Amino acid sequence: MRTLGTIALATTALLLAGCTAPGGSPEPDPDVPPAADAPCIVGTWQLDVADYAAQSEAFVLGLGLPIESFAMSGAGQITFTEDGLVATDIELTTTGTIVAGDTSVPLNQPSAYTGSGDWSAGGDPDTIDLANWANVPDPDVPVSPDAPPVPAIDYTDIPTVTATCTDNDLVLQGPDAPLSALWHR
Repeated sequence: MRTLGTIALATTALLLAGCTAPGGSPEPDPDVPPAADAPCIVGTWQLDVADYAAQSEAFVLGLGLPIESFAMSGAGQITFTEDGLVATDIELTTTGTIVAGDTSVPLNQPSAYTGSGDWSAGGDPDTIDLANWANVPDPDVPVSPDAPPVPAIDYTDIPTVTATCTDNDLVLQGPDAPLSALWHR
């Protein structure tokens, strides 16, 4: 059981490294194109799940956790509007096999949630400031009580995030987070 607790802790750290959004704020409309002079970050971005999965696997294996056949599938979207709203929609499934001695336990943990909040340009050129962040789990996605908990990618109480933006790529990373989230449009 101690091994499963360690895996749960590592999985928590792993997923907290990414990004999502706050309750109460209206959801941005991803079909509204940004103005020509809008900040680079404005628009709708799709999570590069393969990149996030590769970082996640390297992180978990780097901790020496006994997991084999690690995989992550699904999709994620984040939208930033010119008027300072940000919203995400994430649905990922983490799979693999936890191996401890002669015991193998399959892992198949879905994680689906939406989030929203407010964003503004940060004090440094490659940062954004976030406020009023909240995540809402999808009640239709069952989570096994026997599986290690897989928390949401969450920016609650993280006021400043590194945000490196180009025309087609956006990389978001919380302070001291071991992983970043790569997004494309």
